[in-house]
Amino acid sequence: MVQTVAEAASTGTLERPDGVRIAWESRQPASEAPASGPTVLLVHGFASSRSGNWLRTRWAEPLTEAGFRVLTLDLRGHGESSKPRALAAYALPRFRDDLLAVLDAAGAPSAHVIGYSLGARLAWDLALRHPHRVLSLVLGGAPVQGSFAGFDHAAALAALSGPADAGALDPETARYMRMATTVAGNDPHALLRLAEAVRRSPFVPEARVPAQPMLFVTGADDDIAPAVRDLAGRLPQATALELPGRDHVSAVTSRVFKQAAVEFLQARSR
Repeated sequence: MVQTVAEAASTGTLERPDGVRIAWESRQPASEAPASGPTVLLVHGFASSRSGNWLRTRWAEPLTEAGFRVLTLDLRGHGESSKPRALAAYALPRFRDDLLAVLDAAGAPSAHVIGYSLGARLAWDLALRHPHRVLSLVLGGAPVQGSFAGFDHAAALAALSGPADAGALDPETARYMRMATTVAGNDPHALLRLAEAVRRSPFVPEARVPAQPMLFVTGADDDIAPAVRDLAGRLPQATALELPGRDHVSAVTSRVFKQAAVEFLQARSR
């Protein structure tokens, strides 16, 4: 592990049992020793990375300033982590075990978890399966109507062969194709297989609900906002926040989102 004292940050790589390498990072208040304060695990969205979703958008700073240690990772298929092309590599238990491995490597018996989009779906699953490891949930852009609903894997793979095929895609599949192909360094073949693997594990939030306190955050201009608001309104342990003028892409950069998340976590860390 490489230590950068000036930033109170360290980075590392985990080798998973299936050969996948997971890149992760730890940041903490410069005045504190490692593992001395509450931990927050940040889980990014589809076709993004720990840098694109969290670090370049300056999420670490308000959290560390509030006294939290911050863990981020590149999910398998993303960023500096391995990008396998087998559907089986993206089964939900693989993601869940990767998150647990990062917590274990950091010496964190439990953590608050902030997930965005796909990350929110994975955070929900982690909280259900390992409730003793998750203190609370902040769920941004949570896909409560289903993960990758409407995604046509076969058509998406065919579209990678040329622009003529891309024009025939339905709007939902075309949206995921754009996400998979527009970020430098992404492997579209790996990401499309990830989307299909997660789609095959239906996400029906009300079927099983984590007991942890949770904060749902969506952009008011995100078309999933009404469904998220409706779900949060039926869960006694949940609150919801909508961000005016923000959509699914821009919500994560909101200062209001960051401030609300910090205040929510502080109230549950006393």
